[in-house]
Amino acid sequence: MKTTRAFGTFVITKIVDRVKAVCILQLILAIVLSSTALGCIKSETDFPVDLTGKIKGTVKDELGNPYPKTKVFLTNGSDTVEMVTDMEGNFSGETHNLGHYSASIIPPLSTKLETEIPIAVQLRYHQVANVDFVVKPENVPAHLNFGSVQLLEEIVDKEGNTPTDPNEPLFAANIFDEPIGLLTPIMAPDNHQIVLSEFQTAKGNLVVHCNGNSSEVEVNLEGMIPNGTYTFWLAYLNKTRSVSEQIDFMNDFVNFNNPPIGPDTGTGNIVIADANGILKATLEHGSCILTDEVALVIPVLYHINGKTFGGGHVPDPEEMVHMLVYFQ
Repeated sequence: MKTTRAFGTFVITKIVDRVKAVCILQLILAIVLSSTALGCIKSETDFPVDLTGKIKGTVKDELGNPYPKTKVFLTNGSDTVEMVTDMEGNFSGETHNLGHYSASIIPPLSTKLETEIPIAVQLRYHQVANVDFVVKPENVPAHLNFGSVQLLEEIVDKEGNTPTDPNEPLFAANIFDEPIGLLTPIMAPDNHQIVLSEFQTAKGNLVVHCNGNSSEVEVNLEGMIPNGTYTFWLAYLNKTRSVSEQIDFMNDFVNFNNPPIGPDTGTGNIVIADANGILKATLEHGSCILTDEVALVIPVLYHINGKTFGGGHVPDPEEMVHMLVYFQ
């Protein structure tokens, strides 16, 4: 009986020892886990995550047509992020900080911002702010290439001076081609020479609608030379110029030879006025012409003998600039 009691005591002691061992292991494991957790917290405190803000959005017109190459700015004090829209009108960016920012854009040429700017944006951790801008293309008036708007005194009388008499026949002076100053009578398709009063009846506007990597130019002109042949060109400028300000042909133009609206071949920019001098058409171009450069002037050329010359240089004796349309 004594031996049995001793054995029973031994068994109980072993069980107790094992229980103690398990408890000690559990305690050690708990300490390790706690230390690991505290270490992670300390690590995050010592080495904080990169708290940057993110934003995305679009620039489109009221019909949902996207405007590419449009500059978008997100600003908060010294932190300014510049973004540019892609062909779908989308933009995205990342800031250095979180908090309150202001979003704005440089609208495409001759468009009106329907969205009031700047837009207040709150950037938060683990969130992407969304901002959409809506623009609306404006009707841009066409100006006579005459008086204060005239380029290089091209429209003259038989003496090479600026005409003043409404009944005075007009001539086009050579500007670029030899012999410089050569005077060519400005003839109508019915073979009568255009006088000042006829020339000055021209008026109207152009409006451009962009849609990603294309654009449509709506032409609405009247008082043009009846049955006259006209072409339209893209004279991009590297700086803005007011309508009455002279353009420096050597320094202000982006391209030495201005491309036509439409294909490079010039096949898509020819329009003929009707018998009443009304000229209405829609021309297409393979880019958004409102976002390509700082400013744009579209010269409307009248072809004196009805001939066109593709997408290249038009000889001075064959043309005169009737209207100028400024997109700024």
